[in-house]
Amino acid sequence: MHEPIYLRHPERNDTIAVATGFSWGALLLGFVWALSKKMWFAAFVMFAVNIMLFFTDSWGDAGDIIGLVLSVLFGVGCGIYGNRWHRWTLEQRGYVVQTMPIGSS
Repeated sequence: MHEPIYLRHPERNDTIAVATGFSWGALLLGFVWALSKKMWFAAFVMFAVNIMLFFTDSWGDAGDIIGLVLSVLFGVGCGIYGNRWHRWTLEQRGYVVQTMPIGSS
């Protein structure tokens, strides 16, 4: 398990811990995880990709297998990059990385 990265907003008294490494939440929950992190654009993209993958079964028998493989790959990709996307989103909102959490010595 990797140590979290703490991001603090300079104008507000707001510190958020962002996990590092693989995100099981992004893998298993997808766009719902992104919504819980207030990552609106990522949630929209993840939902749109899920809808497109849902309709791969209309491609015939091979579409089922292709859809399953693409869904698994997409989920794993979201798990690998999910925490990076969360950190990037917070940095775009003005958060900066702290060297150590508040209250630590």
